[in-house]
Amino acid sequence: MKKMKCQFAIKYEIYKLDDTEFMLKPVGLLKGEETEDGFKCENGKEYPIFLDVLDGRRKYYADMIYADDELSMIFDYDGDDENFIGNYFYDQYKKTLMFVDTTDVSEAGIPYRNMINLKMLSEEEDSKIYYMDDSIPNVVLNEKAVREMMDSKSLKKVKILLTKYQNNLDSIKKRRETDGITRISITGNTVNYYETDRNIDFEELEKVRTGKKDISSNSGVIDNKDISYIGLRNYIRERIYGHENEVDTFAQKLYMNHTAVDGESIESILFVGPTGTGKTETVRAACKYLNIPMIEFNASNLNTEGIVGTSIESLITSLYEASGCDLEKAQRGLVFLDEFDKLSDAGDLSTKAPVKNILLTFTGGGTFPIDNNHYSFTFDSTMTNKIYAGVFDRINDKQKPIGFGATTKFVPMLGTPEQVRERIIEKKYFTQEELSRITTVLTYDELTRETKKEILLTCKSSEYTKKRDRYKRQFGIDLILDKDYVDALLDQQSKVSTGMRTINNSFKRTIDNVEKFILENSDKGYKKLVLTKDTVLDPSKFDLSK
Repeated sequence: MKKMKCQFAIKYEIYKLDDTEFMLKPVGLLKGEETEDGFKCENGKEYPIFLDVLDGRRKYYADMIYADDELSMIFDYDGDDENFIGNYFYDQYKKTLMFVDTTDVSEAGIPYRNMINLKMLSEEEDSKIYYMDDSIPNVVLNEKAVREMMDSKSLKKVKILLTKYQNNLDSIKKRRETDGITRISITGNTVNYYETDRNIDFEELEKVRTGKKDISSNSGVIDNKDISYIGLRNYIRERIYGHENEVDTFAQKLYMNHTAVDGESIESILFVGPTGTGKTETVRAACKYLNIPMIEFNASNLNTEGIVGTSIESLITSLYEASGCDLEKAQRGLVFLDEFDKLSDAGDLSTKAPVKNILLTFTGGGTFPIDNNHYSFTFDSTMTNKIYAGVFDRINDKQKPIGFGATTKFVPMLGTPEQVRERIIEKKYFTQEELSRITTVLTYDELTRETKKEILLTCKSSEYTKKRDRYKRQFGIDLILDKDYVDALLDQQSKVSTGMRTINNSFKRTIDNVEKFILENSDKGYKKLVLTKDTVLDPSKFDLSK
């Protein structure tokens, strides 16, 4: 990817509907750079940036700030014409209004941007389509609804229409969290159909089809896509941040593996990146969505049969048991070998060389007779998903500028998958022949501080979001992290590790004391728990109030 040359932003004209509600209309593309005071254009003009407040006295704001190299990755553009990618970016959003209620904010205090797309008119004459794009709710209006809005003679009427759409946008956000709903078609107040990214409940669906279950806006799924690439991708994206392109590729490869039939190819995958960047969690999330058996092993402990350690045969046996002793299901399961890079560094090389040869056979698709005191069967690995992961620390010698609407920072960069593959061979981790059986290499670069903060505060795999939701459900307590707490936790973590695992563990340690206190005083009616900077330094200090 070429070095960043500039940043782009969308210029929005602001319409104040009342003290907290605003409509923002795209009116142009800005080119320049983000500064401490706003977004400064190449012509010298500067516009305020929409962060967490909007001033109705201002006419224009800048938002949707991206560097040109980020846009190249988002839109899969390999050229070097920054103006082209900027204009292409603006073309995707120039017909998308934003409706913002500054009191409706995320856990990080950022107002939700409710997107109203005027470009993609609904294919259904009287319906509106509401859908989720990652965590952002969107509505696609039909031609009649667009004309109704455009013909409105007053902002008051526009507000009434926007408020109606926002209520439905809020509804799909909630339905997405509880039911996995990703798309809803509505005509008037009638729900035509749902789509969801979760596994279909065939018993419930049969009740729908036979008319034994009433269908309303609050019940059932009428149209369920079941397992899909989009569903798999979105499910992982909700849990893994900072590696969007890699997640997309992984979801693509694994979905094609999952839907392959006998005779069609299965691709193996190698994750390369530092500890704590989400490699293992990516695979776990995918297996949970696809509902396939998975086993995890440390590759450095692999040995041949008869030698102390883990053999390929015992690995296969574990997968067989994880599949409920269903051989066909096991053969379509997933084997995840972590610390794959250490296979070349650990133990006696005279014992590891045969293991590598066995792995080549396993990866390429071979048969393995299993015959022990408990089981006797022949396992065919041809259709088995094989995923490998490792740090490969000797290849990490580059840096990459990363910025997302913020000051650019430099973090270690692994390089392109092709470069990584070459350096793995160059650094003698594996030979060309050994690595040739692995068809896809995915690089997980070290996470930036801002990404770690976003993961902690919003990601579904974050220990904080899990505790937040549980405390609300079990105790009726709102769990809040103030800004100083988050910064202090990240500062503490940076001294010992670069990964998210340490952050999650540190969070759990800071909350142990207060959790015990809550359990001992569950009848006292506490409603709000705020963790502060002091909590990081001394977990006995917290703000728990009624």
